[in-house]
Amino acid sequence: MPQDFSNSLNSYICFMNVRLPKGEDSNISDATDIARIMQKILMRQNKHHRNKEYFWTIGLNTVNDIEYIELVSIGTRNRNILAPVDVFSLAVSKKCTRILFCHNHPSASLSASKSDLKFTQDMREAGTLLGIKVLEHLIITENDFVVI
Repeated sequence: MPQDFSNSLNSYICFMNVRLPKGEDSNISDATDIARIMQKILMRQNKHHRNKEYFWTIGLNTVNDIEYIELVSIGTRNRNILAPVDVFSLAVSKKCTRILFCHNHPSASLSASKSDLKFTQDMREAGTLLGIKVLEHLIITENDFVVI
């Protein structure tokens, strides 16, 4: 996930609120909970659309209840282009002080790229300036996940 903030025809920002899957509790106790929920959300897409990289933000309140899940961007097969304003806009408007990031790897690789790691670090720094703590960044596949 490169930090290139320029416009691209290969990815687009969509800002769409996502409904919590049926039967899921809104309280998160660990990364496994959020990974399971986000995998169910990913699986709502047809197989063709799952070949793109999706990036979501998940806002939590102080007792780890999900306040929102937002699909921020749909990228290409292996990248999304995002700016801090895209990532934090809903958290700021909802006054969430805790946020999680999640994106999928259509390749099924759970390895974080250098740009994934740099993006996460840059967003942690941006969040600090805004008073928003970035708790975790998950990479998911259809069957597994890793926290970076």
